[in-house]
Amino acid sequence: MKTVNLQIDGKKIFAEEGTTILEAARQNGIDIPTLCYHPRLAPLGHCRVCIVDIEGIDKPVTSCDNPVAAGMVIATDTPEIQEMRNQILVLSLSTHPYKDCLTCVRTGTCELQEKAYNFKVDLPEQLEQEIPTEKSADNPYIVRDEEKCILCGRCIQVCRSGPGCFVYSMIGNGVNTRVVPYRDGKVVSMEEAGCIFCGQCVDVCPVAALTETGRTAGGREWELLQAPGVCVECSLGCTLERQASGDELIKVTVPAEGDKVSWLCKKGKFGVHELDPKPAAAPLLRQGNEYKEIPYDEAVKQTARTLLDIKKNSGPGAVAVLASGKQSNEEGYLLQKLARSVLGTANVDLGVEKSWAQAYQGMLKITGGGVCGPTPASMQECEAIIVIGSGLDESHPVAAMAVQQAGRFGDAVIVRLAGGNDQSSAWEEINITPRPGGEAAALEGITAAIRGKDVSKAAREAGITADELKAAAGQLSKMRSCTVVSSSFFDSADEKQIEALLSMAEASGQLERGRSELLLLSRFSNAAGTIVLGGSPLFGPGFTALNGEAGLNREEIAAAAKEGKVKGVLSIGNGFADAKPGGLEFLASSCLVREEAPENADLLLPAQPAVRKRGAFTNSSGQTCFNETALPDARNQPEDWKLICDLAEAMGEKWNYTSLEDIREEMRELIPG
Repeated sequence: MKTVNLQIDGKKIFAEEGTTILEAARQNGIDIPTLCYHPRLAPLGHCRVCIVDIEGIDKPVTSCDNPVAAGMVIATDTPEIQEMRNQILVLSLSTHPYKDCLTCVRTGTCELQEKAYNFKVDLPEQLEQEIPTEKSADNPYIVRDEEKCILCGRCIQVCRSGPGCFVYSMIGNGVNTRVVPYRDGKVVSMEEAGCIFCGQCVDVCPVAALTETGRTAGGREWELLQAPGVCVECSLGCTLERQASGDELIKVTVPAEGDKVSWLCKKGKFGVHELDPKPAAAPLLRQGNEYKEIPYDEAVKQTARTLLDIKKNSGPGAVAVLASGKQSNEEGYLLQKLARSVLGTANVDLGVEKSWAQAYQGMLKITGGGVCGPTPASMQECEAIIVIGSGLDESHPVAAMAVQQAGRFGDAVIVRLAGGNDQSSAWEEINITPRPGGEAAALEGITAAIRGKDVSKAAREAGITADELKAAAGQLSKMRSCTVVSSSFFDSADEKQIEALLSMAEASGQLERGRSELLLLSRFSNAAGTIVLGGSPLFGPGFTALNGEAGLNREEIAAAAKEGKVKGVLSIGNGFADAKPGGLEFLASSCLVREEAPENADLLLPAQPAVRKRGAFTNSSGQTCFNETALPDARNQPEDWKLICDLAEAMGEKWNYTSLEDIREEMRELIPG
């Protein structure tokens, strides 16, 4: 990249060609104030607070959207510039209810308030607007306060560049200009305007024009306890930040520093109360049709004793251990150790689809360990993205947003194989729909086309044309391509389809030693961490072979329980979701609330909400992130990892783990890297 030399406020600096004046200044410790600019958005140039003088140019220019040039001499803080910024802020304040600042939830973190304070702005008289502004809460997630809107345009920009929903429009003129949800020439509700409630507009709003529902409770922004974490609502594993007041989770947002495409979806952003239900306070023992509370120690001992009795009387194959897939890596490792080393059973399914596990292991055989796959950020650099399977919008919304961004604002051509009715607004898209059962043939045909071989047979078997296969192959043969496989693909994929998928990725250069551009999305949240640590019935920790003695997966366990072959089940986090079948003698289940427990479960153990867990989680790209919590647990019950240790101790084992780091150390010794 070519560099240019320039001068800002008398300081000689170098900057890469194409860098904006604002970026160059900040990279060199020179502050230029902004209001509409946001680091995760393309520059807007709306507010003009960032104006600077450039020698040789008559009028000030906005620094956020003008690139540097060799020899530029720039002044950022002349008396004239200061006066112009002051007038810009006065104009913004003239229609902003600054008298509400004392009671506004954004006081102290409001960007307009900060600028007004820094520039010592004299507060203007409020201008009357012909069209009355209003406060609207027409949905369960976002409150819009039009009166506080400063027309920065961030919400419009992020809605169009992120999810591509085009919810907001700017209407009116002069002092009567408003930003509103708009569709078919009229102001409508956010839902009617097509909002998917990802909350990105709330995260970028510089004032309190957009806030989370219920946000007025919980204290000022700076009073909230902040904890970095991982979203466990899908296997993508987006990084986030949880903010709490006391023992209440107040809001969830993205970290201040992060990828420009690192956002959250509706579930990750607004599922605060759904994600953090008030948990059960004590274990419950079923007696007839009723449940009664029993002490924690008694519940642990009874669970351990009953499972050991079943193992003794019916053999270890009559016992199974399940989990929901939302457990941390440490919890998953301990659970599989409890199952295999203590109970002696291979019937372990902690949240991994069989076909996904086969695909993931096959991928690692090609790439080797320690290789990270594509991320939402890296997709922006792709020339082609093939999406295999349907339902990405529902199952992994942030991945769907990334695909759309790459196809709409990047150079990517989107190829959809069995794409269903997924929303899309890519500029260039190829849709291929093979007949039912023809997916493997379609993948084989694309591979053959990439390798320059005849595709007519594969086209006939797939029920599509040879030209479609060649068109897809032509895109994947480009230098930068990646494949995103939705979780729906793994619901019915067999070994032939998995083999065809890996062959296609290898033929296109997406899979090779030390490199992966294949994103395998599971319907279980921590599938990548779970499988590596032995949470699948197919492999032990680190993909160690089970010598032909693989256990049953969750579907097979449920079927065996109905037949009375599996007699005892330990289920963590609602891993066993169905009612207890008649052939099952004992079902112990940890659950958040009584209503979520399997019907007729024998013993219910309190579980931790995922938002309160500490521990490591591995996302779909293979990156491990750590979840912290700012939320104390008022139940005085052990964390889930400690519950597993207590069960092992009640079964006669001596596990000397005093912390999560003790567990991680053992994991590192057993599974290097």
